[in-house]
Amino acid sequence: MEKNLPPKLDTKILKQLATEQLVEIIIEEGKSIEKLTNRVVELAKEIEKLKVSRDLDSIRLWKAPSGDILKKSENKQQEKPE
Repeated sequence: MEKNLPPKLDTKILKQLATEQLVEIIIEEGKSIEKLTNRVVELAKEIEKLKVSRDLDSIRLWKAPSGDILKKSENKQQEKPE
């Protein structure tokens, strides 16, 4: 999962960098944060879609036992009048 991670920067290293280098680091970090934030939003939407889909599937698959009895008795009544 770790792709092209920047080197770890600590206080000692950052204090030695020029202003231009620090600005560049801040800009790159901002871009990374924006990409990660967008990905989190996408994943949250996908999770919600999956939850809704799962809930709908559960509702469709569940049958009340009383519904089965009613259908069986209706079928028997239809067969008797012959």
